Amino acid sequence: MNTAMSDFDPEGRRCVSFTVSGEWAHFRRIDTTNDKQTYRVIPRTTAAGLMAAILGEPRDSYYEVFGPDVSALAIVPTTPLRTMQVPILTLPTAEGDIQTAEGVSGKTAIPPEVLKEERKRRSFEYLRTPAYRLHVVLDDEQWMDRLIDRLDANSDDRPEVRSTYTPSLGKTECLAEITESTVGTVGPTETVQRVDSTLPERKVTPQTDVPYSLERTPAYMTASGGGRKTTEFVTYAYPVDGGAVGTVGVEARAVNGDHVCFM
Repeated sequence: MNTAMSDFDPEGRRCVSFTVSGEWAHFRRIDTTNDKQTYRVIPRTTAAGLMAAILGEPRDSYYEVFGPDVSALAIVPTTPLRTMQVPILTLPTAEGDIQTAEGVSGKTAIPPEVLKEERKRRSFEYLRTPAYRLHVVLDDEQWMDRLIDRLDANSDDRPEVRSTYTPSLGKTECLAEITESTVGTVGPTETVQRVDSTLPERKVTPQTDVPYSLERTPAYMTASGGGRKTTEFVTYAYPVDGGAVGTVGVEARAVNGDHVCFM
């Protein structure tokens, strides 16, 4: 199923906003046969996982909090979304490839014949210096209170974020910094010509000389059989240059200085 918008009405509700950025990011595309390519915009599901990590929530325990009828999220890319191909020497990690080194405590080894055949230099696609402004509204007030507290979003000074787990942008080695957290109220719907956030595909009106790209990413997940599965996707337009998406009279909401469409 491909859904474009959240079923949750955020108007008049508290909204916590924060910026997440890093030197590198990699959000593995699930529509490819390998893990080398990346989405340009942080997927909604990844953003939910980031917030769960801030609060220290167990894996697969938070999906209902970010369901389509109880949450709203707007994602604003604030920098140009540039990618870079990074060559990486990879080693096999399949069952049986990594073995304990005989006679050496605490060491592992890969048999030479496996290294000869399987060690390869592959090119991975990474995002370079991305930054996203996230606007989050949750129906669960306890979660909102905890998130605001951890982000120190009510601070009059520079917020001091206290994340339980180290935040990252996709891969764990892509460390992230969280800044500029604040709390506001979602304003009423108004008609605008430019949207700062990603724009659901059904709201896009193509125009001459107005650049944007389209992307389809996971939107919602559910726990399943000791793991998780994607239940819905979202297709949206995003600005390739870190600006806004030009459109024709689209309905948007104002929150903490941005005009956004919530998903």
